[in-house]
Amino acid sequence: MNWRAGSLGGLPLNSVCHPMYWDDAEWRTYGRALGIPQEEGWIHRKAWEWTQCVYGLERLGALGPGKRALGVGAGHERVLYYLANRTASTVATDLYAGDFATSPAEEADRHFLCEPERFAPFKYYQDHLLALPADGCALPFRSATFDVVYSLSSIEHFGGHERAAVAMGEMSRVLRPGGVACVATELVLEGGAHPAYFCPEDLSRYVLKAPGLVLVEPLSSRRPPAEMMEDPVKLPDELMRTPHVVLQDGPWKFTSVCLFFVKPTATELAVAAGRRFLDWLPRRWGHRSQERHEQQP
Repeated sequence: MNWRAGSLGGLPLNSVCHPMYWDDAEWRTYGRALGIPQEEGWIHRKAWEWTQCVYGLERLGALGPGKRALGVGAGHERVLYYLANRTASTVATDLYAGDFATSPAEEADRHFLCEPERFAPFKYYQDHLLALPADGCALPFRSATFDVVYSLSSIEHFGGHERAAVAMGEMSRVLRPGGVACVATELVLEGGAHPAYFCPEDLSRYVLKAPGLVLVEPLSSRRPPAEMMEDPVKLPDELMRTPHVVLQDGPWKFTSVCLFFVKPTATELAVAAGRRFLDWLPRRWGHRSQERHEQQP
């Protein structure tokens, strides 16, 4: 991996969760658009994943009235409803069965398949959102179907690193050339290799090397603050503690990492030939105007 600062300007898109994001007024605009509590001191890595996802997709100009989006392992999370308001169609996929359907949090309630409006955190275009039961390792869509594909803290639950790599390949397959993928997962900060989460070496091997995908910028080298590393949220007893950035489970300390990829078109690959592709990517998006989308239908 290339652990150096982001090259697109503004907040790093490819980064681990860090409390500095809550200090950025524009970033918090997208948190408000998602209906996430903005009280001082309420810092949670799941809220960071949701906000970072839509913040990055908007900065990259990936959304719009003609776009099609796909959520993989998406449950009924609020990002889906935001995307329904910002795309022509958004498809949510998950198994909608098993532990995540019956857990206390009910992150993938099977009733979402027939009643997505029941879980809506705000008003949305109901005819823009469709839910389907689907395995993230065998997506039931033709290749190059979607302009945007996203998956937040799901691939680590698909059955190990090899299965996560299969899911990354499937997301790349259904993404059209020129499309953007956003993937968040668990990154191990201390403790070595983990059977489900990703130490840096496993992240590079199983996630960053997904076929046909290129990071839009290098992964930032910034780590969570030292005080959070020294006093992490200890699982399972401190699950509701805030700030909820660095977690500890046995010997492992981990947090969320969010990654944005582009699937280059044939023309883009030709233009990039003979130069470093990562040097060219910022010119693709560097002058794109930024919008804020707090409006609801």
